[in-house]
Amino acid sequence: MASVVLMLATPALAVSAQSATGRLDGVVRAAETDATLPYAVVSVPALKIERFADASGRFALGGMPTGRQEVVVRRIGFTPWRGAVQIGADSTSTLTVRLAHLPQRLDAVEVRAMTGCRDPGSPDPHLQREVSSLVAQLRENADRYRLLAEQYPFTFSQTRWLGDIRDSLFVIQRIDSTLLASSARAHYRPGNLVQRIRRRGAEDEFTMDIPTLLDVTDDAFIGSHCFGYGGTLRVAREAWVRINMRSADRLGSPDVHGAFFLDSATSQLRRMELELSKPERLPSALQRIEGVYVTTTFREIAAGLSVIESVCAVNTLRSPLGADPLPSPSELQRLRAYLFTVAPPDVVQSAVFPAPLWIVGTTLRRADVWCDRE
Repeated sequence: MASVVLMLATPALAVSAQSATGRLDGVVRAAETDATLPYAVVSVPALKIERFADASGRFALGGMPTGRQEVVVRRIGFTPWRGAVQIGADSTSTLTVRLAHLPQRLDAVEVRAMTGCRDPGSPDPHLQREVSSLVAQLRENADRYRLLAEQYPFTFSQTRWLGDIRDSLFVIQRIDSTLLASSARAHYRPGNLVQRIRRRGAEDEFTMDIPTLLDVTDDAFIGSHCFGYGGTLRVAREAWVRINMRSADRLGSPDVHGAFFLDSATSQLRRMELELSKPERLPSALQRIEGVYVTTTFREIAAGLSVIESVCAVNTLRSPLGADPLPSPSELQRLRAYLFTVAPPDVVQSAVFPAPLWIVGTTLRRADVWCDRE
C-alpha cells in the first residue's frame, strides 16, 4: 500500500513544480541620460512573449515559468539589449535595462546610385556596417507597427479623393471613405504583385497589391531587395536619412523599387516611397500602365508609435505616339480617425483628425497635396 501512495505523490509534486511561476517587473532607460524610454519592446523569445513597455518605460510580465529566462529589449534608435533573468516561484524579479543610443557615422558613407541588384538581402554588417544598421532600424519600425496592430488592434477610417493629375494639377472627381483593420494586408510574394482574377463569361480582372510597411518585416521581402544609403535631407526642423531600395535583378516580373526616410535623431520612419519595377512586363491587358507610384507618410500617436497618416497613389499611362500625355489616374488618402479595441498605455483610445474641405470638382496644385517624391 505504501508503494501506491508514493507513486501517486511523486507526480503530484512534479506537477506542482512545473506549474510554479513568477513575475518580472522592469524599466527601460537611456544609458546616456537615464531618461525612461517609452514603448520599448520587451520579449522572451523562448516563451513567445512580446510586449510594449508603457509610456514611462515600465513593463510587467506575469505568469513566467521559474528558472533562467532570456530577455530581449529593443527600441528604435538604440542598440538592442539581451540578457538572462532568474525567475523565482511566487515572487517578483526586477530588471533595469539601459539601452545605448545608436551612433550614426554616415559622413564617410558614399551615396551610390542603385542601377541593379545582383546580391539581394540585408546588407552585410561587417562590410556595410552603417547601411546594415539603417536597414535594421527600418525593420524595427515595421516590427513595431506589426506589434501595435497585433497587441492593440485598431480600426481606422480614411477619406479618399479620386481623380486625375494633368499638367501638375489634380482634379477631384469622386470622394468616399474607407474603414480598415490595422492588421489588413496582402502577404508579399516576390514578383507576384499582380494577380489575375478569372471571371466566367466576362473579361478577366487584375489586382495589384503594392507592399505595405507590414511587408518589410517579411524575410522574403528583405531577401528580394538591395538596400543602400541615399544621403540626408532637411525637412522642416528634422534631418531625414534616405535608404534606397531596388528589387532583385532575378525577379522577372514586376515588383517594387523605393526609398524610406528615417528621422536621423530618432530613427522613426517618416515617409515611404514605392514604385512599380519592370512595368513593361505587366500582363498585356495592363500595357497602358507606364508606372505606379505610391507615397506613404506616418503620424506619431505617442513617442515611437506611428500609424499611417496619408497615401498618394499615381498611375501614369502610356500615350499614343505623338499624342499629348494622358491624365494620370490618382488617389489621395488621409487618416480621418482611429479607434483601438484596447489602447496602449497612455494613448487615447480614439482620435479624429481634420481633413481638407475639398469637394468634387476642386482643382489642386500638385504641390498642395502629398504626391511629390523627394
